[in-house]
Amino acid sequence: MAQPPSSKDSPPRFPYDHVHLDGRTLEGGGQLMRNALALSALTGRAVTVDHVRGNRKGKTGLRPSHRAAVKLLAKISGSISDGDQVGSQSVTFCPSTPEDTSCRNNETILISLKNVAIQPEYNINLSSPGSVFLIFQALYPYLLYVGSRAGSECIRLTIQGGTNGTDSPSYDYATQVMGPNFARLGLPPLSMTLNKRGWSVGRIEIGSVTFYIHPLASAGTESNVENLNLFKQSVMTKAESMVLGACFPQINLLDHERGKINCIDVTILAPDTGFAQERTSGASTIRTFVERQTRRALRKALQALDPKIFESPSDSLSDDCPEQDTRIPIQVHTSEPTSTTSRLYILLVAHTSTGFRIGHDILLGKDISPKKGKKGQKSHAKGGRDKTDVETVADLIDECVHGFMQELADQPVPDSNPKSESVSKMRSCLDQHMRDQVVVFEALGKLHKNKTETGSQVQEDERYWSLHTQTAKWVCSKMLESDHIG
Repeated sequence: MAQPPSSKDSPPRFPYDHVHLDGRTLEGGGQLMRNALALSALTGRAVTVDHVRGNRKGKTGLRPSHRAAVKLLAKISGSISDGDQVGSQSVTFCPSTPEDTSCRNNETILISLKNVAIQPEYNINLSSPGSVFLIFQALYPYLLYVGSRAGSECIRLTIQGGTNGTDSPSYDYATQVMGPNFARLGLPPLSMTLNKRGWSVGRIEIGSVTFYIHPLASAGTESNVENLNLFKQSVMTKAESMVLGACFPQINLLDHERGKINCIDVTILAPDTGFAQERTSGASTIRTFVERQTRRALRKALQALDPKIFESPSDSLSDDCPEQDTRIPIQVHTSEPTSTTSRLYILLVAHTSTGFRIGHDILLGKDISPKKGKKGQKSHAKGGRDKTDVETVADLIDECVHGFMQELADQPVPDSNPKSESVSKMRSCLDQHMRDQVVVFEALGKLHKNKTETGSQVQEDERYWSLHTQTAKWVCSKMLESDHIG
């Protein structure tokens, strides 16, 4: 696995020089490509990614969903792409650079909106259930920035593909966690509509999601409400401020407290069939079993956490969780039947007193009853015998709840460096998967920030950074060429 080269080894570049990235660096997957594309279109800097998805097992190179993102982003930004065929190991993206794009103090400045032409509606139709949300990740920053040129209140983006699959955000996570957290951090309102679920597990099904993207307002505005109001005025009056450029909000996660947990939402997607020849203590279907067992496992696990992270429960608990030992309400947000046990999905979302959402999810992704003649799953806890269907589902529930507890536990860790004096490290207000989604917006917001900053006595604990987060930060540092991004 390639590691990011030291900045001392890289010769200084002028802001619009061609950037070359090794696609095997750190996480070495599709996120590196998506972030590079987004920042290339925003800055006007050409980028070449070699060894595309070079750390992936099996097929490397460009996949159909990545190709779709490259094609549409090139189309809407007036860019030229090369190597954008499925399976390509090297992709080059060359934006058109308007003449009035400027740079100051050797920093990359975002493209001018003066010559940008944007439509109010776009559609991407995949023939496979590639994740619609990973495609969205590549397009979202650019559409936010140029959206005021569309002449409508928001841009409507419909992507046909997968909405629930492995190793990618689900529709449920995107709408319950990602969208609300973006808004809480100062980005404009983002809403989405599920037209049809698309699955990459079980029998392949293509789904569809429509995103409604409200653009950033012109530089100088402060809040979401002001952003949206100014945008509406600019559409009506065609104010010159539309041409001057938009301003990404300045995001410093340590400016935000996580707050106390005040309730937990549960989403269950599971079949309404029963377990084959097994008793499930009164549960009539797999879905009702998962609902009941998930709440039971949550109540037990919550008892082991520090009570200080919870708000005091209300005097009257909700009907969904009448048990007296429940510290906070646990309620079912969504419960939908699916056609097979391979489509057994669980999402747990904690709401906090400061308005953030902390989520964790899991997908079974395979049928629990093995086909005749094939070996089942081995149970290490049961003497090596094959697991029963109930045990397989119960283990999935326990695994999801355990991961969720890991997201909720927040313990500040003193810095072991004696020179740091009283500096301490703490976890951010976001869960691990949401954390890497925010990196690009942190970096873009810092382009507008005064470099004169006071040293903070609290730093973010990097132990909670996933490889995706580290990769996103590396791409931002290369594409934006700024010492204060990191």
